[in-house]
Amino acid sequence: MAFDVHTVTVALGDPGGDNKQLFALCAPPDALGGGLRLVNAYAVNGAATNSGTSFSLALHKYSNAGTPAVNGTIAAAIGGTASPWEAGVPKAFTLNSTYSFVDAGEWVVIQYNEQTAGNPTNGFVVLQYLMGK
Repeated sequence: MAFDVHTVTVALGDPGGDNKQLFALCAPPDALGGGLRLVNAYAVNGAATNSGTSFSLALHKYSNAGTPAVNGTIAAAIGGTASPWEAGVPKAFTLNSTYSFVDAGEWVVIQYNEQTAGNPTNGFVVLQYLMGK
């Protein structure tokens, strides 16, 4: 059986502070397939961090309301002081199957948190997904 897996790569840059929500991917409306299912996600940073200066990333699902709100955690945080980044070594997100389906109009959001002013250097998040319900 063949699957048509789509990939989106999001460059992190420096989000400019702590506790930032980076809207990365919006599921298409019902008329165009109506949702998507994340099947794989990982992040990589171009420079090593240490336990005192790092950052973490999590994946959340946000609603399609006028003011979007968190609808669940797709993947818990990776990186941070407990697990600093190694230069060029990808870290895989562990996807929560309950929230890995993103319904029509909902968003996949990268939750970015700094620890002691750490920030990405040539950092990327890669999201792989299947279209439709």
